[in-house]
Amino acid sequence: MSIKADAQSIINELPEDASWEDLIKALYRNKKITLGMTDMEVVQSELTEADINAIMARLESSNSRPDDMRNTKSYTPGNAVTLGMISGVAAILFSLVFPPIAWIAAIVAFGSGLFGMSKKEEKSWVPVLLAIVSLVPLINILANS
Repeated sequence: MSIKADAQSIINELPEDASWEDLIKALYRNKKITLGMTDMEVVQSELTEADINAIMARLESSNSRPDDMRNTKSYTPGNAVTLGMISGVAAILFSLVFPPIAWIAAIVAFGSGLFGMSKKEEKSWVPVLLAIVSLVPLINILANS
């Protein structure tokens, strides 16, 4: 049976007032879609209405996850937070090797973090924290002098 014929038979089994959700559930019931299904659900001989509702709920909840910096749709490299994070990491790396570079990078990281906070950018506190952490060896050296 071709895909078109298979899809047509599934559609023909739906009631006249069927919604798109009814069609999606029918596709899951007939295992034409496996996205969001667990391994156990894929191998089950038949899915109950509760199984299908659980699959739909998983798909719905996965779409409502909060965005984070790994989501490239909302994260825009080149903003103040990115500059601050790069500077903060550089500051930490150079804090024990060549402190003057670390101090400059820490200032850039701290400033970028504050600028990001003023623009209400996500995770703008990270560069500020990196800047503070990079100054710990300097504080330790000054305290032991």
